[in-house]
Amino acid sequence: MFARLRPAMKRPSALLLGVALSASLTLTACGGDDEQLSGFDAVTVSGPVGSAPEVDWKGRLKPEKAKAKVLEEGDGTPLAKGDVVRVEFTLANGWTHQVNYDTYDETTVSKLVRVGEEVEPMSVEELLTAEIVKAIKPGQHLGTRIGVTVGSEELIGDYLGNTQVSEFFAGIDVGNEDGLLFVADLVELAGPQGQAEKAPAWAPKIVEKDGVPAALDFKGVPKPTDKLRTALLIKGTGPVVESGQSILVNYLGQVYKGKKPFDESYTGTGFVATVGGEAATVVKGWSEGLVGVPVGSRVLLQIPPKLGYGNEAQGDIPANSTLYFVVDVLDAADPEPAPAPAPAEGSSE
Repeated sequence: MFARLRPAMKRPSALLLGVALSASLTLTACGGDDEQLSGFDAVTVSGPVGSAPEVDWKGRLKPEKAKAKVLEEGDGTPLAKGDVVRVEFTLANGWTHQVNYDTYDETTVSKLVRVGEEVEPMSVEELLTAEIVKAIKPGQHLGTRIGVTVGSEELIGDYLGNTQVSEFFAGIDVGNEDGLLFVADLVELAGPQGQAEKAPAWAPKIVEKDGVPAALDFKGVPKPTDKLRTALLIKGTGPVVESGQSILVNYLGQVYKGKKPFDESYTGTGFVATVGGEAATVVKGWSEGLVGVPVGSRVLLQIPPKLGYGNEAQGDIPANSTLYFVVDVLDAADPEPAPAPAPAEGSSE
């Protein structure tokens, strides 16, 4: 959990870090920029659901308590409490009229939100989406676009001054007295989307609870080999995952003949990892098994120790374990572009 520290400085005198604006969100500022307006009186949002919204500012947005509004009603599946929905969203600053955070671009994965179940934020990203979570209600439909206006100090609340939180919001150019606008689209239920494929003989059976994987059943499963094995249980229809990308997934992991999983994300709100390349954040078996898989797929991996944790134990995972994972690949994003090299000394540029 975040520690609670002293309040950070206010916007008029804060020293804030600048960030590049996303090209995927169109922002325009109208006359009366200096006038402070309340909630959705300060802004008009347009554009099709599922694409980056167009935002027309009528003035500066007052930093106030959260106000949520359904901007466009969807006609998709109605949501029930406990459903996990994939959300694309953008955060725009009502003081600077700039984009602070945007999942519609190609370098940021979307987020998973559990409907009707608010929890205390345990990470900066959960804090960032806290007001979106509150605004998504059971009975709303997929395809709905929701707007939220809120003051930055109200959003950050008790975590104002926490070093991690302060650095994150400073890094995206959010001051403590800024009015913020969130625009969120309810895209789809979190889960594989594609054609079911026949499971191979080496694959354990997936035991489900409430429609999602809860364990692996190894009854009748042959002894694993020392090779990586990959099976597409559902072949997605999205773009293939490329080396170096960040992916949004749900997963469950269990050792060969293990009685229960050693880890899973299906009861949470997903997991983001970088696969392939020097920046990979997962074991080699994930990178080698998931690069090339289409987004929307459900994949079963058999990972030998040499591509997992080797001869070192990891928590509930014994040394030299063969790891089995079921992974739902829900989204993928390109790495951030490398900064341009500084001009050589003495160059004419």
